[in-house]
Amino acid sequence: MTKTHHRLGHAVVIFVAALAGSILLASMDYGNTKTESSSTSSLRLHHRRLMGLAQFADPKSITLKSDAPGTLTLTLRLDEEDGGGGGGVAPSGSAQLDESPPREIFMPVDHRSRKNCQIVYITGVEGATHHGFIPVIAALARNQVDPDTGLEYAVDVEPRALKAGLFGWNYKSKIRKWGFKETPDVDDPAFVQRVVKECCPDDGRKHVLIEWASFPSGHQDDRRSYRVRRSHEWLTMSPEEIANTVEALSHPTNMNAFYRSYSPYFDIKFIVLHRPFLETIASHRDWDGGPITHSNIIRGFMLVLRRFLDTHLFDLVSGRRLWSLVCVDRIMAKNYETEMDAINARRRIMSYLTTFLDWPEGDCPQCFDNWRESAKDPMEVLGGEIVAALADHTPFLEGVWPPPGEEGILDQQCGL
Repeated sequence: MTKTHHRLGHAVVIFVAALAGSILLASMDYGNTKTESSSTSSLRLHHRRLMGLAQFADPKSITLKSDAPGTLTLTLRLDEEDGGGGGGVAPSGSAQLDESPPREIFMPVDHRSRKNCQIVYITGVEGATHHGFIPVIAALARNQVDPDTGLEYAVDVEPRALKAGLFGWNYKSKIRKWGFKETPDVDDPAFVQRVVKECCPDDGRKHVLIEWASFPSGHQDDRRSYRVRRSHEWLTMSPEEIANTVEALSHPTNMNAFYRSYSPYFDIKFIVLHRPFLETIASHRDWDGGPITHSNIIRGFMLVLRRFLDTHLFDLVSGRRLWSLVCVDRIMAKNYETEMDAINARRRIMSYLTTFLDWPEGDCPQCFDNWRESAKDPMEVLGGEIVAALADHTPFLEGVWPPPGEEGILDQQCGL
């Protein structure tokens, strides 16, 4: 990619982010003059942050297809509906920016709902230790008491209504009973409103929903009713080809559509997990026909996620950071000389997450009581020949994965 192309892609990313921010700000209904006045400085701050996206170039978001002619045609898909609440694929001979057109851009913000309803999405590629990290975050959430009400947080680690909304799961038990004959798109306004009603009853408590579905998720013949299932076609594609398919942009959910449609009602936070690459691949060694093909698919979704993260640095309502990185190797006891070293590292990381999540209590000595870590050596699991072949896959990850941690926080500077 030439410097000219890079700058062009860079500019488009900034334009789209700034446009989205401007539209949202214009739609906000603060309810009274006092709230408007108190919010002015915050709005100015996160508008400046949006404009500061220049330092986070969207990796490989503008790419030529392998059979495309030498000239670059930039296609910004803001003027057409994709019909599925998801991104699209640029036509042959053109480049693609991963931005899908909004159904209704943004709904007016419900600040009362956002105060009492939070989604914590443990995000990452398949094999990043989602299942192991769920009990950690759940324990931290259950350790919280709302300082305004004195009530403990209501924590749901299996939010079935939210899963119906995000992935299309639970069709018979949820979606059809709600009166929908077919599974609506993730950003269908009536569907979103029903999910909000089911997830966050107005009972005076703060509700925390913990989601964890990985990217990708499930099997091709998974019994769960995904809107878009794992695709057989990915088995023969390169990572970039996978990342540019409509199916990948909507599996297990369309992140852009999810954030756009749910953020007016939920305070959404993404905890991004990064596990060392070889360990990630070794954890699902036999999936997708073997480690090499599995690596292609995983790297494709690393690119999908990185594009989303780079264009969604800050929450468009609060102006606060939208995602925080956890380097999984930094919480594994096997990587420390003493037990106390591991305990101290975990305390620091939980403290960062508590601040990021805007929760009052960061001291959680019981948070890792149910933590289990694998003692397997990925090089032994994969074998020398496969490890050597996977070494050829790592140059692709440069500038893509892991995403950058917050500056000055050593525990968020992940290795490959």
